[in-house]
Amino acid sequence: MSAVLVQDMRSRFGHSHIGYLIAIAWPLSHIGVITAAYLFRVSIAPVGDSPTMFVGTGVVPYILCLYPARVLAMVIPQNRQLLNIPVIQPFHLIFSRCILETLNAVIVLALFLSVVSLFDVDILPADTAEAAKAIGAAVFLGIGLGFFNVVMCALVGHFFLVFFILIMIGLYLFSGIYLPPTAMPETVRDYMAYNPLLHLVEWLRSAYYASYDPELINKSLVLWVAGVSLTFGLIGERFLRGRFFS
Repeated sequence: MSAVLVQDMRSRFGHSHIGYLIAIAWPLSHIGVITAAYLFRVSIAPVGDSPTMFVGTGVVPYILCLYPARVLAMVIPQNRQLLNIPVIQPFHLIFSRCILETLNAVIVLALFLSVVSLFDVDILPADTAEAAKAIGAAVFLGIGLGFFNVVMCALVGHFFLVFFILIMIGLYLFSGIYLPPTAMPETVRDYMAYNPLLHLVEWLRSAYYASYDPELINKSLVLWVAGVSLTFGLIGERFLRGRFFS
């Protein structure tokens, strides 16, 4: 696993450390652009005193979920030559990238919090344990969807990844990142309740804002979607293993 992990990093980023820095810079800049665009238009947060923290608690779960799910889908094509080594199986490639993407998520989160703190924004949540659970759930959802994407791309081709990204954009637009669900019509909220990203965002915000009622956040929906996706991915990897070699 250690050798596969190192080779995966080299195949994606090359032998230079600059390549790995670019991999960290992509999601970090994604968070920065969304946050800056929101602050350019909004000076008063719908909830709390800091618009930076409001939009940050919305966009961070989305990014920490999107990038592992998207990058995991490409692990087999990027490392297919390693499958010529008999001891290496597709699961080794997938699991090594899971480790790498989890580490990337931790680094991106730490850098984002460090940058925000430089602007005198209070980054400490009221409930640190609950914030850590929400972040962990976001990464878990991303990895679960990533396993599922690996199998679906093997079945129907890599245009499935385009379909997945379009779905994620739709979920992103209705996840309450820019406007809390309470400010939306009730008919819209009824449909939004089935969006796991919405509950991720609300979960993290409940750790920062006392006005959020944790009982109204469907945490089990997030964990079920992640767990079911991971299960289907593991089953698909076992029974569709031959497709990964072609």
